[in-house]
Amino acid sequence: MEISAQFALNKKKTWESDLLTDRFNTHKPMDEIHPDAAVNIYVGWPALFEQIKYQSDFLGVKSCNILDFGCGAGNFCKQLHIMGHKVTGIDHSEALLEIARAHSPKEITFVNNSILDDKNALIHLENRMDVITSIHSFDWIEDTKSVVSTLSSFLKKDGIFLFTIFPKSHVRDSIKINDLFEDFDSAENPTKGFANFDGVKVPTFIREPSYYDEVFEGLGFEKLLEFYPPFPKSFFDRYKWHGSKKPEMLILGYKKN
Repeated sequence: MEISAQFALNKKKTWESDLLTDRFNTHKPMDEIHPDAAVNIYVGWPALFEQIKYQSDFLGVKSCNILDFGCGAGNFCKQLHIMGHKVTGIDHSEALLEIARAHSPKEITFVNNSILDDKNALIHLENRMDVITSIHSFDWIEDTKSVVSTLSSFLKKDGIFLFTIFPKSHVRDSIKINDLFEDFDSAENPTKGFANFDGVKVPTFIREPSYYDEVFEGLGFEKLLEFYPPFPKSFFDRYKWHGSKKPEMLILGYKKN
């Protein structure tokens, strides 16, 4: 039975991600983490850690102020904290943030906010961040231009914005093998449809890198990175993966001038 995106719980707005807390909880033992979440650990995290190290070296600091947008259960934030960074995590799912707070040091700040709903509550973050990260958050947001515009105001000059999205090639291949993605406007050029997480259907928006190039250029950024990291063999050795083996992540990076 499908769970509607309009599902309400105790008269409080419930996001699809509230219904997927167990699936995306990366604080569990590695063998118990769902492959959909583990791919972030194996593919996305190492690439982002490397880019953040480059930024630390460029700025000549050991500790960066980092904002992770769509932080979910917060383990990525926790790892950044362990590396010595000052970290703030933002997510619209209070259910996931409860997990994040329960498993993270108190020095990490977690904020319940969707950016689109209450920008003024985050005004204290303006011009404070050296790095903004986001892992597969923009895939679920239709009005990304407004979100990116608000988030960009949190970056200092020379700050970098690093994020991952689904490459169109991965989505196209997944549609062909009937895995995760469904009801898209086109099988060959998918731009809008749904990701079906065992009955929880999440609206999904797939965009080309050129879309983000234009958005960030308009905000005064220069492009630093476009990278399609492959699945490592260690991931397939540990997990049964039935999805597309084409790169599941496109990592984009931009620098604020």
